[in-house]
Amino acid sequence: MIKIFYASVALAALAAPANAQDGHWTGYYAGAEIGAGFSHPGFDGPAGVSGSDFDDTAFIGGVYAGHDWQAGQFVYGGVASFDFLGFHNQNSSWVDPIFGGKTHSYDYDLDWVASARARAGFLASDQFLLYGTAGVAVTRFETSSSTTGIFGGADEVNTTKVGGAFGAGVEYAFAPHWALKTEYVHYLFSDIHVGGNGADEVTFKPSFGTLNFGVSYRF
Repeated sequence: MIKIFYASVALAALAAPANAQDGHWTGYYAGAEIGAGFSHPGFDGPAGVSGSDFDDTAFIGGVYAGHDWQAGQFVYGGVASFDFLGFHNQNSSWVDPIFGGKTHSYDYDLDWVASARARAGFLASDQFLLYGTAGVAVTRFETSSSTTGIFGGADEVNTTKVGGAFGAGVEYAFAPHWALKTEYVHYLFSDIHVGGNGADEVTFKPSFGTLNFGVSYRF
């Protein structure tokens, strides 16, 4: 899906005429977005569990606001967004092959992400903007590791992390104050370590992307 998205962006850039007028895109805007999220957290732990066990695809939705400036055919500015994520209760477990009945379980959960990003792009036509975006993001993770049995235990790490966000999008101004966008943003965060007190010590490497569709009003 992501490859198709970028291919369509490139095709549109080649096909659309460049006849932008100064100032049309300058101003504040706000909008709402919905789409799909793709979570692929890396997992470093017992061989009985695969990192793909925590992969998830879910609904996302939220709001965004920003400001743009136009200089000829170039548009640049900043945007902030807040999205709810449907990556709930991603988990995996396995039974100890030596001490049967001793079960190891791991959970990974995130519910929202906020970002503040710069964006800059090129007007393929007066109404059609191609852009890239990058900045910082914040989200909260809930993770756990637990082991049942005589020497078992449990550990939880609930933490808010700051990471990076980057992506690309297309936006179409279909009316004087209204625009539609399609945008892919990828998010990366530092490792999360959880375990101890009888529970396995494991590591999650958070990474997820969002492909969203939005509509905004420019003031």
